[in-house]
Amino acid sequence: MRFKNFTLLFLMGIFGLFTTNLFAQQDATIDPADILWWVGEGENEVVFIVNWAEPDTALAWGYRFSGESVTVETMMDEIAEKDYRFSYDGANNWLDDIYFNDGVLDLSLSGMWWMYIVNGEMAQLGYAEQTVVNGDYVKWGDESCGNLIDPAMYVYVWETPVTPVYPLAEEAKIEFSEILYWIGEGENEVVLAVNWNDPNKCFAWGYRFSEDAVTVETVMDAIAEADARFSYDGDNGWLNDIKYVDEEYELGLAGMYFMYNVNGMGAWLGYTEQTVVNGDFIKWGDESCGTEIAQWTYVWTQTVEPVSVYDAVNENVVNTLSIYPNPAVNETYVTIENAGLNEVMVYDIQGRLISNQSVMANEGEQMLLSTETLTSGVYFVTVRNESAVRTAKLVVK
Repeated sequence: MRFKNFTLLFLMGIFGLFTTNLFAQQDATIDPADILWWVGEGENEVVFIVNWAEPDTALAWGYRFSGESVTVETMMDEIAEKDYRFSYDGANNWLDDIYFNDGVLDLSLSGMWWMYIVNGEMAQLGYAEQTVVNGDYVKWGDESCGNLIDPAMYVYVWETPVTPVYPLAEEAKIEFSEILYWIGEGENEVVLAVNWNDPNKCFAWGYRFSEDAVTVETVMDAIAEADARFSYDGDNGWLNDIKYVDEEYELGLAGMYFMYNVNGMGAWLGYTEQTVVNGDFIKWGDESCGTEIAQWTYVWTQTVEPVSVYDAVNENVVNTLSIYPNPAVNETYVTIENAGLNEVMVYDIQGRLISNQSVMANEGEQMLLSTETLTSGVYFVTVRNESAVRTAKLVVK
């Protein structure tokens, strides 16, 4: 009888261990090799996972560090600092909520509390004290989306497949101060950039306005009206193509469609309805040259180049005026080709008039033009008289 009872107890113990292991094996995880975004630096690595309900979602980050161990709080704080989509509320080692919002998913607590495990076992310390070492994985779960496998120990497993979070958009940008061609007038400014494939190019324009907000369509229409190199086709808020044609490039759609971001986030309204305000950055991209970081959200890493000014003194103008020396240091000479009264104008690369003087000259006479007060860069010199207008690009060192 004792033997039978011992055998029964032994078998029950084995069954209990087997059941616990079975449940533990059902806890969904992820291989560190599948992590898409690592936060921090160092030779040690930990995987951090969070499960939410409504909808059932499990997301994973990687965390790197150089010390022997770190607390779970340190890891979560650094992830929250680097990833604005992620945040949490907690105090006295008790976690109130974990949030994730990327514009598509808006996740937070659905149950009553959060539980967490380290390497498949319930963590025994609060997140401010619990330490992890190289190779560990930490998994938080909203209890409402988990399976309770040990009521006495509050042990849960979460079976939702784990998805690695995409890195935040690290798309190439441009400072507003670098824009060469501004269209429109007003105290408010936005930048429009367009990425093309075949070849990979990204050009940017600036747009100024006085209203509180304007639509993306308004920005694009104004640019298309002012710059004959730029055009687009679209209807019902859907863009069919964006084109840029000059003496060097003939750019158009290479993939299936254009996607666009506003300030690095996927725009959810069509270009006829989407509004922008002062300081916004609009970026269109041919999806064939982009990297998808979330559903219908792409980033483009091509270096953003400001387009040259498109007017009488644009960068593509054929030099019809003789200037020497060019590049100039302190001075240069402009050849006046028509006798009589000539107006000599100097513009900067943005098309702003820097100087304007009238001179009486003979045909073929050389006029001294001082460049001492000009900063290094590209300028345009235009000579206008009754007979002709001639322009040339001047480089000042």
